[in-house]
Amino acid sequence: MISKSSFLVDMKENNKRRLWVWSIFLLIFVVLFPAFTALLLNRITSYSGWLFESYEKEIAGQILHERLIAGMCSILGESGLMKGITASAALISAVQGFSYLYSRKKIDFYMGMPMKRKRRFLNIWLNGILLYIVPYLTGLIISILIAAQSEAVDKRVLYEAGTALYTNILFYLCIYHIAILAVMLTGNIIITGFGFLVFCLYEYVVRMVLAGYKYLFFQYFCSYGTKTEPVFSPFFMYQSPVKLFIFAAIIGIFAYICYLKRPAEAAGRSMTFEVTKPVIKILLIVPTALLAGWLIADAVGFNPNSSMDGIGYVLFTLVLVIVIGSALIQVIYEFDIRGVFHKKSHIVISGVLTAFIFIVFRYDLMGYDGYIPEQKAIESVAFVPDSYDMTWEGGTYFDRDGSFMTELEYADKYMQLSNVEDVCELAELSMKEYDQFLEQVKKEGYDEGQDEYWSYATLIYHMKNGRDVIRSVWVNVNNDKTVHLLDSIMGSGEFKKGYMPGASENLDRILEQADTKRKISAVYGNGIYTKKMSETETKDFLEVYRKDLASANFSKVRESIPQAMFSLNIEENVLDDIYGTWQGISSSSRIHTISVFIYPFYEESIAWLKEHGYYMNCQLNAEDVARVQVINHNSAEQERLAEKRSTVSGAAAVMNDAEIDIYGDSEAIDTRVYTDYTKQDEIERIVECVYPDEIVYAYNWDGGKDYDRDYEVIVYFRADSELNREYGSYAYYYFMEDQIPDFVEEDTRYTNRR
Repeated sequence: MISKSSFLVDMKENNKRRLWVWSIFLLIFVVLFPAFTALLLNRITSYSGWLFESYEKEIAGQILHERLIAGMCSILGESGLMKGITASAALISAVQGFSYLYSRKKIDFYMGMPMKRKRRFLNIWLNGILLYIVPYLTGLIISILIAAQSEAVDKRVLYEAGTALYTNILFYLCIYHIAILAVMLTGNIIITGFGFLVFCLYEYVVRMVLAGYKYLFFQYFCSYGTKTEPVFSPFFMYQSPVKLFIFAAIIGIFAYICYLKRPAEAAGRSMTFEVTKPVIKILLIVPTALLAGWLIADAVGFNPNSSMDGIGYVLFTLVLVIVIGSALIQVIYEFDIRGVFHKKSHIVISGVLTAFIFIVFRYDLMGYDGYIPEQKAIESVAFVPDSYDMTWEGGTYFDRDGSFMTELEYADKYMQLSNVEDVCELAELSMKEYDQFLEQVKKEGYDEGQDEYWSYATLIYHMKNGRDVIRSVWVNVNNDKTVHLLDSIMGSGEFKKGYMPGASENLDRILEQADTKRKISAVYGNGIYTKKMSETETKDFLEVYRKDLASANFSKVRESIPQAMFSLNIEENVLDDIYGTWQGISSSSRIHTISVFIYPFYEESIAWLKEHGYYMNCQLNAEDVARVQVINHNSAEQERLAEKRSTVSGAAAVMNDAEIDIYGDSEAIDTRVYTDYTKQDEIERIVECVYPDEIVYAYNWDGGKDYDRDYEVIVYFRADSELNREYGSYAYYYFMEDQIPDFVEEDTRYTNRR
């Protein structure tokens, strides 16, 4: 049985050899931590003096108090800074405590002392924990007392400080045990450092390599849902105390076992246990070689889905890293340059494993890329077209609690298509057709005049076993069968509720929760002509809009040109963080916009707009226009001249054919034609055909009606126009395809420049 007094004496003696560590930790936690707290409190108070000049004393005091509380929650709670300090402290404490294992003389000295090996481990291990807890807890108490003097402490601060304390202690134990394990498996401090980095980074590198090779070789791989963050890493378990505790316990037990089995003669060696050398070497070389190959593939533009050009560079890199890496690690193992020529079998084994993994990805031996789950195993599906029917402002999505979500995150959680059969058929049809398209491109090259129009979408299969299968597809929206399937899928209420921002039930919660922290405003118009709606009108119109949206499908939207936009602006107050507080800023605002198109076939919406005086008869009023400038890029003529120039020798011939682009590339042929229109009748005819960029400048996912990309229309407003005062002197407009007035088309031809 261990004597209590003798154990304390042993700990005291061990602490004498760790005084410099105590000094550093006390300086950081007991001196600098409270000093930074006091400095921050003073900073907030100093920068908040203007509050008492702008508000009544009581209100100003409340605002200042909230600032101080927010500042203390930031500095005393969980933070990246404390996370980094804790990890560094754990590494220093572990290596310093068990560093005697690097020296045979020190081992002999410790072995000669009347202390059991297990007790020595417990002694050093416990002191290493106290090295962190005692200074941290002391500094935390001092900081709270300092904050209390400024009335900057309440239940929120104490809760944040307490949560951070036990989380950081558990995190410290995790890093501490990893560092101890690295010491037990190595024989000198340099190799220990490398070992510690390997433990922290290995899983991350492996996951990154696997994701990189999927992206490189698999045409239908989707990065959404792919987690490169390590699962078995305390850095990514930081928000889960339970996981931190379990991880710390397992690694601690493993480190203790290695300590008991560590031979004394291992001091000074690179690795403690001979059996681990080949295993560790191979486990390091294989992912390193694959990582290097992936990086070279990206550097040389190797894309196996379209061409095998560059494969030689990739294979050469794999071989080079395997050979050099194996030789280098063996030299480190033996501390002898002659190790370069030893253990050639390890090179062969590493090469075989690397080649096997490369071949698995290259030829998709696991059948990953074209995999479509069986329909009977699918619970529901989310079909997510990339930026479909979105305005230039993009899509904004909210979770039930009001937090922001991405397009894919929202659809993943809220879209549950029961029409599994049509989605699977669409996936199979699209993959088959796109594979044929790629083969044709490989053989004949890309033809811009081909009939296919490919649009990107993500499929999320929610399986009955709880697993998700995620793939991306390229959909040919010009295929009649595809259009029929898209009408069925995208015309369903399940799709609209899970994709269209205006149909979100969570939006209703946001509208009902409007308060001082979240302000709601609504605007109807085309981005140039706009009118604000009241809160009551906003809710009423949203209900009418949803009735029209229920009748929409892929084909209807594709064949229509948006008439206007309905936009909801949601302004949130963002609470202080440590940086905002440090600058003396109490809060800032963040604006989210949900904007949807209003189409001509939205009959009930248009009727409501007419009834309430919001309807617009046209996109632009001629009486607001002073002049119009039309720019025709004449891209077809540019391509023709460029092709002609490539066959003509001599700079003189080039100059005879075209001018040089003065705005950029000196080799580019400038075929642009600028024409101004000031006559009222010409302006009126142009005004009838143009749309503002806010309406037509969105991503044309459905391949339907689009603006003519050859033409730009710059509309200059009259000086007395309200538009001039609100938007400036001009705005950009565009012609839709096949809607350019004849006289404009004639005036802006390139041949008219000569």
